[in-house]
Amino acid sequence: SMKLRLQILVFSVTLLFSGNTFAQYIQVDDTYTATQLVQNIFSANGCAAVNNISVSGGNFGTAEQSFGYFDNGTSSFPFANGIILSTGKATSAIGPNSSIVSEGSTSWAGDSDLQNALGVSNTINATVLEFDFTPITNKISFDYIFSSEQYLSNPSPSQCGYTDGFAFLLKPAGSSTYQNLAVVPGTSIPVTVNNVRGSGTICPPANAAYFDSFNGTNHPTNFNGQTVIMKAEADVISGTTYHIKLVIADQGNNLYDSAIFLGGGSF
Repeated sequence: SMKLRLQILVFSVTLLFSGNTFAQYIQVDDTYTATQLVQNIFSANGCAAVNNISVSGGNFGTAEQSFGYFDNGTSSFPFANGIILSTGKATSAIGPNSSIVSEGSTSWAGDSDLQNALGVSNTINATVLEFDFTPITNKISFDYIFSSEQYLSNPSPSQCGYTDGFAFLLKPAGSSTYQNLAVVPGTSIPVTVNNVRGSGTICPPANAAYFDSFNGTNHPTNFNGQTVIMKAEADVISGTTYHIKLVIADQGNNLYDSAIFLGGGSF
């Protein structure tokens, strides 16, 4: 009947619309193990032997993790897929940007190596991915995007002092001194909210060329802003074993979460 055909048409259009709406956002799977993340994403191109892989992060009591695998679905997010490390639940990074994500308890600790790299104190809610690798090349690099809820387009003055950050720490195995590769290009300035920010808010801009945008509601992620694609790179000695530590944390308090997106296959 005409009525039934009309109902089917409405149902089909509704399905099409809801499917498209859902697909505008990144997708996150937080069930990957540390080994799956590193072997599938980092060393898929076989330019290094990787072992001693570990990951640690939040304990939410609900089996959710602060790390995982992401893909861009059919969204405009610039990485097709990769690893997400977050200071909240990894799945909370899925868009739209319709709520402030402030997850993680005060009992979830920060990280002293990150504090040393960023020159800050009082970090909390750290997620850490680390492993040993032996390169067969003399240079390594990795593409990443730093995203944060602290990128507020209309902050209060008190919010300008908090500066979540990320470090991509590298050292020869057995050494005690890390080099941070997550820096503003051509400088030793670490990538943090306060060190990479665009103009247009009451918080001072910094290295604005490396800031992508403040986000409206309709964004592939649930973060208020992010950097452009950044590259961490270093010279290495082929055949020498190195230790890498990727770490992100909140700073000052456990509110306004941040995340790092590591481009799949870019290592």
